[in-house]
Amino acid sequence: MKTSCLKIACPTCGRTTVCRVRRTVRVKVGHREIAVRQVALEECSSCGERMYDLAALARIREARERARRSHAA
Repeated sequence: MKTSCLKIACPTCGRTTVCRVRRTVRVKVGHREIAVRQVALEECSSCGERMYDLAALARIREARERARRSHAA
């Protein structure tokens, strides 16, 4: 995915340096941490604040549920 910067203000620092990027997101599942690769999100290049849309949140939630099920099996 090509990085594209948006003309919106970051909710944390107020600068207009928010770009659409793909990142590996690390989330806790119990006492473990899993990596969800290539999540599309908006990120401020000034302060690093990350903003997730509904599709990204759904992907993270699904990965977390899969990890819980595989650990319980």
